[in-house]
Amino acid sequence: MKKFALLFVFGFVLSCAPLLCRPDQTLLLNHLEDRAPEKYTSQLLISYGVLKVPIKVEKDKDKYRVEAARFGRFSFDKKGLCLNSLCIDLPFSINGIIFGRMLTGEEKPSCTSEGLVLSRDTDAYLVKHYFVDNQLAKVEVFDKKRDRLITLTYGQKSPEGYYRRVKVNWEDLTFTINVEEVKF
Repeated sequence: MKKFALLFVFGFVLSCAPLLCRPDQTLLLNHLEDRAPEKYTSQLLISYGVLKVPIKVEKDKDKYRVEAARFGRFSFDKKGLCLNSLCIDLPFSINGIIFGRMLTGEEKPSCTSEGLVLSRDTDAYLVKHYFVDNQLAKVEVFDKKRDRLITLTYGQKSPEGYYRRVKVNWEDLTFTINVEEVKF
């Protein structure tokens, strides 16, 4: 009976203790920002209810060109988006949405019962990457300055390495980014 009680207490202590884990190096390498393709063209379809907006994205090294029929054409680099004199520091690039490549190498690992969480805390954002069975499942970006949470939920990954569908929750706004095609 004492052995059973001792095992029960030991099991209880282990279940309450924080899980310690080490991320798989392959997982880290496959999701590093710097390992995204240097050049590609992609066709996206952003869906919000019945509204569907096709978008073309071209990447050449660190420069992006985005073209949408209703919004025109604009360019930016991976440091941020600048329109006229207004610049916005982005917590992730388009590579993060299409390929799930958002890790910088500065993330701290922790484990939950669902899987691995890699967190990075900067001055402006707290970013958490959730991995289930070594696959990116969700990214939460908390904007500290505006007290907002953006959640990206990833769907199935294509054999070519891009995510076909990403659901975006941004406060009361929810829309879906469907990656129709990527040409390398």
